[in-house]
Amino acid sequence: MRKKKCLIIYNPNSGKGNNKNNIQIYFEILKDKGFDVDVIATKYNHHATKAVMEAKNYDIVFSIGGDGTLNEVVQGNFFRKRKLTICPLPSGTCNDVATMLGYGQDPKKNIELALDGDVKSMDIGTINDTPFVYVVGMGKFMNVPYETKSADKKKNGYLAYLKEAFNEIVDRLQRYRAEVIVDGEKLDGQYSLIMISNSDHIAGIDLFYKDVCLDDGLMEVLLCKARTKKEFVKSFLKLFLGRKANNLISLKAHDIKIKLIDKPAKKWCIDGEKYDYDGDTYCIKSHGRMKVLAPKRASNKLFKAN
Repeated sequence: MRKKKCLIIYNPNSGKGNNKNNIQIYFEILKDKGFDVDVIATKYNHHATKAVMEAKNYDIVFSIGGDGTLNEVVQGNFFRKRKLTICPLPSGTCNDVATMLGYGQDPKKNIELALDGDVKSMDIGTINDTPFVYVVGMGKFMNVPYETKSADKKKNGYLAYLKEAFNEIVDRLQRYRAEVIVDGEKLDGQYSLIMISNSDHIAGIDLFYKDVCLDDGLMEVLLCKARTKKEFVKSFLKLFLGRKANNLISLKAHDIKIKLIDKPAKKWCIDGEKYDYDGDTYCIKSHGRMKVLAPKRASNKLFKAN
């Protein structure tokens, strides 16, 4: 009988710094569970992408880091002919995907949840053919994740994001003219925020959406037309309270095309990282191409397929 193999890819610089002792704990637990275990510590941008693209046929690839590390892992997997099963485990400053799936900070508990879990096909998206895991967007607050300094994240963790968000609140609100086509429906307007996602956990906020399904082939589209900072804050408070906000357009869609008439002051965000693209047209689509190892509780709650 073939011995199972797994690959641990971890970012030693994510969050407050990935504790090598924790990685050793993961290694030893998986060895005790009967796995052959290989470990790669990322050393440069897109190292995880390259490692996954070149990886042999592992039964599981554990992505241990933040959402940016997971993005790199998924990008590498996206371009493989034979897809690998990905298991995201939290270790970064913000771990929206792993937290959404039900993983925590205890290595032993995480492995138990993973190995007792289910392999699911989770929708991922592409923006101009570049894959992303759970969120892309532009406008108010979307620059906060990539503008928060790494040194500040290592020192203060999630508080570093809150500090940067406060600075963003003080900054003036800008709106951008855009042509938005959502599954063939045209929605022209001026928007202070455009966000497309596939998650109920965004920017550390749990239950950002109440009815997300990770394998329905649809993305959540959120367009904010607020003119002032006060309107903006009130709109999102209503969203989180489950009430209707007149300045928010919330839709589910498979295919979204956005043409910006006004050039944004700051770059788009893709899974918490800066999206370096200087064009004015963004084609965003949903793809069900990521095999993810999820705890049973998440399987029952977030996926519709058995």
